[in-house]
Amino acid sequence: IILEEKELLATLTNIVTALEERKELLRKSGCANIDEFNKKSDFTLQRIVFACDEVAEVLDKTGLSKADKERVAQIENKLSIIARQGRAFGIHLILATQRPDAQILSGQIRNNMDCRVCGRADNVLSQIILDSADASERIPKDAQGRFFTNDGTLFQGYLFDENKAFEGWDSR
Repeated sequence: IILEEKELLATLTNIVTALEERKELLRKSGCANIDEFNKKSDFTLQRIVFACDEVAEVLDKTGLSKADKERVAQIENKLSIIARQGRAFGIHLILATQRPDAQILSGQIRNNMDCRVCGRADNVLSQIILDSADASERIPKDAQGRFFTNDGTLFQGYLFDENKAFEGWDSR
């Protein structure tokens, strides 16, 4: 868990460095992507997954000093590089936000996200997330835990409460 912007920037810089190293490794081996490389190679490149809950907190520049805005711009640049190039090299982003905003998450990052998921949303938010109004049109207002993906898949999530599920069970 990373809570400081400087540490986040350093981590993203390391991930971009790993991306560049993998790009060179795959180029030298004549492989187009990580899966092809792993099939041909004697060793396996592990996938790297970077997950950020509430990415808007990280990328919002409102009210920041010039230096802080520059640091956020560097973070956004690293995320953009990973979004554009990462998948082929086994580096993946999971970015979540409660309320997406076109000014917070750039179109370049959004458009390079392979899978986008939206819960119940109005037309504007559905359009920002999915590039369509499907979430607003196809998810009823009373449908909790229902989601829509950018490929048109509608699915239902469920809350699993471990405390309630195992009430009364004897642990012996």
